[in-house]
Amino acid sequence: MYWHELKDIITHINWEEFHFLRHRALYLFAPLAVIILLLIISNKERKKWKTMVAEPLRQYMFSSGSYWTMILPMLLFIIGASCMIIGLAGPTWKKKEIPGQKIQAVVLIALDLSRSMMAKDINPDRIARAKFKVIDFLDANPRARAGLVAFAGTAHPVLPFTSDYKIIKFQSQSLSNKIMPVQGSNIPVLLQQVDTMMKHVTAPSTVLLMTDAIDNSDATLLSNWVNKSIHHLEILLVSTPNGAVIPGYPRVISKQDPAVLQNLSQDTKITITNLTLDNSDVKGIAARVSKKLYFQSEKKKDAKEWDDMGYLLLIPALAITAFSFRRGWTIQWCILIFAMLSLSSCGLKSKNPDWWYTKDYQGQLLQNNGKYAEAAERFEDDKHKAVAYYKAGNYEAAADLFALDSSAAGNYNRGLALTKLGRFDAAEDAFKNAITLDPSLKGQVDQSIQAAKAIKHRADSVMQYEHQSITNKFGDKQIASKQKDKNNPLKEHKPQTDDEKLSADTRVKNLPKTGDRATDKALSNIHGAREAKKFEKGTNPDKSGQIASNILFRRAAADPGEFLHRRFLLQEKLYDRNVKKSKTPW
Repeated sequence: MYWHELKDIITHINWEEFHFLRHRALYLFAPLAVIILLLIISNKERKKWKTMVAEPLRQYMFSSGSYWTMILPMLLFIIGASCMIIGLAGPTWKKKEIPGQKIQAVVLIALDLSRSMMAKDINPDRIARAKFKVIDFLDANPRARAGLVAFAGTAHPVLPFTSDYKIIKFQSQSLSNKIMPVQGSNIPVLLQQVDTMMKHVTAPSTVLLMTDAIDNSDATLLSNWVNKSIHHLEILLVSTPNGAVIPGYPRVISKQDPAVLQNLSQDTKITITNLTLDNSDVKGIAARVSKKLYFQSEKKKDAKEWDDMGYLLLIPALAITAFSFRRGWTIQWCILIFAMLSLSSCGLKSKNPDWWYTKDYQGQLLQNNGKYAEAAERFEDDKHKAVAYYKAGNYEAAADLFALDSSAAGNYNRGLALTKLGRFDAAEDAFKNAITLDPSLKGQVDQSIQAAKAIKHRADSVMQYEHQSITNKFGDKQIASKQKDKNNPLKEHKPQTDDEKLSADTRVKNLPKTGDRATDKALSNIHGAREAKKFEKGTNPDKSGQIASNILFRRAAADPGEFLHRRFLLQEKLYDRNVKKSKTPW
């Protein structure tokens, strides 16, 4: 059976792909050549002493041995040693495919917030209806992690990919045209932002574009992008066939050209859905996303290993080695010397450990010895590298590497690393993703979530204790300060009893003995301060050294729209200064 398989393997060698996995092992032929040379020289030296015996007596002193008695052992030694060296070098000519990993797709919602989306051909307007459709789409449960990006003249990420649909619904309600720093409808900038957000997504996913109209140039851009990408494009058209006037541009009607849609729909990777009064439009999109949720990762070129065929030379090498134990074959010591020369430097401490072990095996040996940091640097496999970083205490690097693994184990391990970093909310999301991918992990995940909550509770307790300690420490001073302010006649007091009806024009009998109270509103630099965006030119921001103590910051607005507006403005100033503007201002 072995010879039949060996013949079949040899006859099907692909010489174009033939190479050695450990080609440096072929340098061992140099010491083998030295050993053979020494054997030949010693053979000649051995014959010289025969000349010391008289020629007539030689036939009685020596037996006429066969010529092959000396040649055959040396020949078999050379063949056996060569088989060992070539086998050690790892000859190979075919690849062994590794099954792909199961990965999960995502969906990115791109919402158009341009001025044309404020048209009122759809009640109450296109933007409001699009936001309702976002909620309906998430309520239809596409089961994929979703992200949100808003665009007009510039494109800005609103939320990264998350499985928490509630936060997406909440954030989507604060989106409006007024928060966009640049007006227009810039599809090229949107596609750049989509590429940025989905650059680490390896599963074929979906981009859901909610817009009102697409012209010929934008349709060409979308078609070219989707054909170069692994992802699928879903377009939800938020407009009516008759169109409507754009607010602020009474002579411009926003209307979709049917010919453009017809040409665009011919692309198999693009699906166009018209707006409906009910939620059947987004339900169909959610069903298509959910249907193609899990994928087997593609077998990349670097995800394949070459078959090491060196084992085929093991049997002939062992068979030849067995002959070295025969009586009269005095070459055994050569094999011992050769083995000592070839294996004496084998190990991690050798100058070339890659000759003997793979990178991952070296990392495993270091990890077994407790050298986790060194093991992490030695590992080539991302999963093993992440585990080594976690054990070494480098939780940030471990979390980043675990994020590359979209399997249930990868999400669970990422949750553990995030817990160590104190990012408990993100850790809980990772644990929930792990349960979604593998329900059998529920018990283990629940324990980890409880442990994370306990750690968070302890951290909050420590903060509360520190705050209480500070309050107790400075409590007496604060009480004394309040008593002092109470006795100050110029200090504003809350209206009491009859004073509640007083105003600036009311004459009273009991005025303060000192000071001048001209109005019931305190006009001080403290109460009149506002948070400035930037310092005025020519002023010293901290000239008096007391500005920080005189400023009372206003409370942040509850509506996240203001926060998004400021964030978009900052992003536009930092990253979108050189962006080509949209061809239309609406």
